[in-house]
Amino acid sequence: MGFKLSFLVLIVSHLLFLCSNAIIVDRNKAYSEREALLSFKDSLENLHLLSSWNSSTPYCNWVGVSCQHGRVDSLALPALSLKGPLSPSVFSLRSLTFLDLTSNLFHGEIPPLISGLKRLKKLLLGDNQFIGEIPSQLSELTQLQTLVLGHNSFSGKIPPELGSLPQLITLDLAGNALTGKIPPHIGNMSKLLFLDLSSNLLSGSLPLPLFTNLHALSSLDISNNSFSGTIPPEIRNMKNLSDLYIGYNHFSGQLPREIGDLSRLQNFFAQSCFITGPLPQELSNLQSLSRLDLSYNPLKCSIPKSFGKLQNLSILILASSELSGSIPPELGNCKNLRTLMLSFNALSDSLPEELSELPVLTFSAEMNQLSGPLPSWLGRWNQLESLLLGSNLFSGEIPPEIGNCSLLRDLHLSNNLLTGPIPKELCNALSLMEIDLAMNFLTGNIDYTFLKCANLTQLILVDNQIVGHIPEYLSKLPLMVLDLDSNNFTGTIPITIWNSNNLMEFSAANNQLGGYLPEEIGNAAALERLVLSNNRFFGTIPKGVGNLTNLSVLNLNSNSLEGTIPTELGMCTALTTLDLGNNFLHGSIPQNLAELGQLQCLVLSHNNLSGSIPSKALYFRQVDIPDLSFVQHRGVFDLSYNMLSGTIPEELGNCVVVVDLLLSNNMLSGEIPRSLSRLTNLTTLDLSGNFLTGSIPPEFGDLRRLQGLYMGNNRLSGTIPSERLGHLSSLVKLNLTNNKLSGSVPTSFGNLKGLSHLDLSYNELNGELPSSLSSLLNLVGLYVQQNKLSGKVDQLFSNSMAWRIETMNFSNNAFDGELPVSLGNLSYLTYLDFHSNMFQGGIPMELGNLMQLQYLDVSRNRLSGQIPEKICGLVNLFFLSLAENSLEGPVPTSGICLKLSNSSVAGNKNLCGTIMGFDCKSNSFEKSALLSSWGRLAAVVVGSIVIVLFLAIALARHVTRNKRQTVAEEAEESKLNSFLDQNLYFLSSSRSKEPLSINLAVFEQHLLKLTLVDILQATNNFCKTNIIGDGGFGTVYKATLPDGKLAAVKKLSEAKTQGQREFIAEMETLGKVKHHNLVPLLGYCSIGEEKLLVYEYMSGRSTTSGDVYSFGVILLELVTGKEPTGPDFKEIEGGNLVGWVFQKMEKGQAADVLDPTILNADSKQMMLQVLKIAFICLSENPANRPTMLQVLKFLKGLKNDH
Repeated sequence: MGFKLSFLVLIVSHLLFLCSNAIIVDRNKAYSEREALLSFKDSLENLHLLSSWNSSTPYCNWVGVSCQHGRVDSLALPALSLKGPLSPSVFSLRSLTFLDLTSNLFHGEIPPLISGLKRLKKLLLGDNQFIGEIPSQLSELTQLQTLVLGHNSFSGKIPPELGSLPQLITLDLAGNALTGKIPPHIGNMSKLLFLDLSSNLLSGSLPLPLFTNLHALSSLDISNNSFSGTIPPEIRNMKNLSDLYIGYNHFSGQLPREIGDLSRLQNFFAQSCFITGPLPQELSNLQSLSRLDLSYNPLKCSIPKSFGKLQNLSILILASSELSGSIPPELGNCKNLRTLMLSFNALSDSLPEELSELPVLTFSAEMNQLSGPLPSWLGRWNQLESLLLGSNLFSGEIPPEIGNCSLLRDLHLSNNLLTGPIPKELCNALSLMEIDLAMNFLTGNIDYTFLKCANLTQLILVDNQIVGHIPEYLSKLPLMVLDLDSNNFTGTIPITIWNSNNLMEFSAANNQLGGYLPEEIGNAAALERLVLSNNRFFGTIPKGVGNLTNLSVLNLNSNSLEGTIPTELGMCTALTTLDLGNNFLHGSIPQNLAELGQLQCLVLSHNNLSGSIPSKALYFRQVDIPDLSFVQHRGVFDLSYNMLSGTIPEELGNCVVVVDLLLSNNMLSGEIPRSLSRLTNLTTLDLSGNFLTGSIPPEFGDLRRLQGLYMGNNRLSGTIPSERLGHLSSLVKLNLTNNKLSGSVPTSFGNLKGLSHLDLSYNELNGELPSSLSSLLNLVGLYVQQNKLSGKVDQLFSNSMAWRIETMNFSNNAFDGELPVSLGNLSYLTYLDFHSNMFQGGIPMELGNLMQLQYLDVSRNRLSGQIPEKICGLVNLFFLSLAENSLEGPVPTSGICLKLSNSSVAGNKNLCGTIMGFDCKSNSFEKSALLSSWGRLAAVVVGSIVIVLFLAIALARHVTRNKRQTVAEEAEESKLNSFLDQNLYFLSSSRSKEPLSINLAVFEQHLLKLTLVDILQATNNFCKTNIIGDGGFGTVYKATLPDGKLAAVKKLSEAKTQGQREFIAEMETLGKVKHHNLVPLLGYCSIGEEKLLVYEYMSGRSTTSGDVYSFGVILLELVTGKEPTGPDFKEIEGGNLVGWVFQKMEKGQAADVLDPTILNADSKQMMLQVLKIAFICLSENPANRPTMLQVLKFLKGLKNDH
């Protein structure tokens, strides 16, 4: 018994010992978890945010802490702004299954010790600031179901070890800086439902296991990376996919047909890739599809009619996808379609009425070629909020039924062909906030039109034909933007307009508004942009404008304002643009204008301002300006055409933002400050027309962006800086006329390859003109008259075949030697003045080749010999002076020589003829005539022999190559051969073997040896198998030139050609037009009535779109009365006719480009409509241009309207 009792005591003691040990162990574990949590808290940089974590409260009750069976199993602290590294103490919480630290400020790397959380099922660390690589040790958390590491700054590659997480359902690595490819191991996560790898730097093609193994995947987001390749057909295996986001990548090729097998797909976004069409018809199988976005892809196809089968489609976005064709009526079957965005394509025809029953909220089809009247059924869209139809070809009046769209907020119909008055019924849509009707042909007044638009915040009516006064009720509307530019508004601006508390932008330029500007302007405290240029305002600028402290742009250019510039403008500290040019302002420039730190554009030109330029220059220094500052013409500093005096301040060299520094035509004196060389953004420097002295600063050679340098009409002296100015590789125009410059013309000027105008006239330059100038192939004007230059000029024209120079003036120098025969190669030359030099020898008959020549003066030289009759036959020549030479023989009696005045040939004592007052009957003349006759006879004989040989060769080729040609083709070749003039002969020069009687002009140097024989051979005698296009203006043949290069030869229809002179003039003009959207014209050939054009060969639709573009240029010529190129167009004004017109239209000044010689009230509307059609033909993207058939339709529509 005692033994049993002793044994029982022993057992109880042992149990008590075990229990006490268990209690101690549990207390130790509890103690370690508490310490781990406190250690985590202590590691925070803002630990006060967890102040509730203290010893007075059990740790299982602390904020974010949850326990199970006395152990911490959940730590959830999202969105608390906690900051610090991730403490390793967290990883000692071995029972943790849930860890959520999203949306905090944790930083640093994730420690590899995280692998100790073996029971963890959800790890949420997204939206923090973690860096480094994603630790591969995460693969040891085999119970993990959710891993969210998105929106941090992780870098490196995705660890392939993550593929060993078999339980993972959600993987979010979005918004990091991960690189490399997607490891194929990701395909091992067979339970994965959500995969988000978007917004990283991942690249390469997608691994096939991603598609073959992840059958359970519901959502896949890989957007905003750099993935490439095609979408594989294996995508059909993702049967459970409901969301697919692959946009903003480099995917290319067509979408696979198998994508139609994803029957559960609801959202498909593939925007901004390189996906091409046609779109697979199988897309219509996606009956669950709700949102589809394929915008910004080069689809180049039509919208599939089968899209009408997508009954659940609510959003369809196909903007900027190079779509063509019409909008399919079948889309009207998509009864749930609420958003339809088709902007920036080439869609045509009218809007189908089948769309009228859709529950549309947003309809956008801007920048297309949609035409016809705006349909009245638009008023049936009673849920419509945004209607965006700008930049199309809609015509007719605005339907008042649009006002039935009671929820409509945004109405954009700008840049169409709309006519008539604006219907006041629009304001029945009481929710209207934005109305943009700019660039149409709207008429009438707006006296009551917008009276009921009580919520209107933006009204844009730019470039219409609206008349009447600006109504006072506009001041009662909550308008933030009121833009009335380029209309016919008259009267004064209602004074109540200036009492608006909302108005931020008010523009009424290019109207006929007048009256005084009131002091009340200062009441419009919210105003940021005020533009009233090109009106009839008079009086002074009110001082109250100084109250507009938010004002960024003030433009009062081209009015009749007088008085001084108010110093109060210096209080407008937000000013970025101040334009007071073309008024009658006087007095000095207020010094405090130079203290406007944000000023980026200052125009005070064409006034009567006096005094000095402010020297304390704080403006034009701020490189970064607010995005909403409305700054215009950034970097323009224009004080030209005033009466400013004194020196140019050195401080201007600190105005680093200046792009155009224009100080011309003032009374500035002193030397040019070298500090201006610090203006590294400078593209135009105009100091001409002042009293500046000293030398040209050689430091100007550092202005590498300079395009225009004008320092003429000053008192500059010294030599032209030789080497430094030769570094100005961007220079286009250099004008140093009328100074006192001496020395030679720098050889380094030959490095200025882009130079188009060089004016060194009226100086004291000496020596020879450097032959290096012959390399200036873009030179249009060369002026060196009234200097002391000497020597021969033949080397200067050694490269004349490639020159496109139009004006040359070498007069009043000491040039000698003979006039170069190569002058006859300057086919673009219109003005040639060599008078008052010492040239000798005969007048080259080759000058008679200058078909464009209008002005020729070689008087007061030492020229001898006879007057070439060929020169007299130049049809464009209106001035010819040969006076004061030693010419002899008869004065020709043809062309301009028949109308010459006596003074034009005076001083040539051996000339004879009616104009000289006596006949030419001397034996010497008879002998010369006889020799000439024998010469002509010999030429005919030789020419006939050559022609016989040529015809024999052509006939042999014809018989050999064309036995099977049709009778019509034989007649065609016979017709071509018949055009060969019997007086045909060839040049003996090795440079060209072109028949003289065939006028062939070539604009590319490498085709200079192209002959008619080459064209016949290249087209296989215009064989019909080489036809690649046929239209109203002729047939286009594919040609293979002797060097193997492909070309396109257009043989114009006889009915479409004009006379020889007009054709040559037009071709010379078109040859000058260079544009990346215009198929280059390489040359032309005129053979009697036959006209041939040689184009660069371009495959596909480009050749046709090039014709449309060319036709657009012709339309511009018609409505503007200007040629496509020429000195009228400055570089800053577009450089050519197309660029100039586009700039004017963008500024809302379309009416300014119309030809004033034919413009009147009756013609204005039609001319503007033709201008709009030309605008469409000249679209930047060839795919957006209409076909010639559509252009014909537009023009016929104009004819019917008028």
